[in-house]
Parts: sequence; structure tokens; C-alpha cells
Amino acid sequence: MRPELPRIPQATTKRLPLYYRFLQSFHNAGHKRVSSQELSEAMKIDSATIRRDFSHFGALGKKGYGYDVPTLLEFFENTRSR
Repeated sequence: MRPELPRIPQATTKRLPLYYRFLQSFHNAGHKRVSSQELSEAMKIDSATIRRDFSHFGALGKKGYGYDVPTLLEFFENTRSR
């Protein structure tokens, strides 16, 4: 029997391609890390929404550090291929 996966809200799943696209832009601009605030300003989405969305997938960032852009890109690439 397969373990039950956590249910991801539909609104969150609709934003995943946007997150991926903006993370690619940050990566192409040479950013190694990004804060939820920086992502919020670029995407025009509340930073709390971003943190909540990412929390559905586990600990992707660190308080005071933000998110590692290459790691997040890899995560989203792996979720896209499923």
C-alpha cells in the first residue's frame, strides 16, 4: 500500500509554473539565493503566500537565508517530470 501524499491546494499547483519561470530568471541573472520578499516583489504575490506554498513541499528554505535558487530549480524540475 502506497503512503498517502499530502494534498496540495489547487491554487498552489496553479502557481508552480510561475515559480519555476521566475526562479529561472533569477538563476539566469546569477542569483544563488532569493528571499520570499524578493520573489514576492518580482511576482506580485504576497510573500506569506509563497512561504505557505513552498511549505507544502517540506523545508525548502531557511529563515534569514531564503531559498537556494539552484536547489529550488532542481526541485521544481523533478516535480514537473512526475
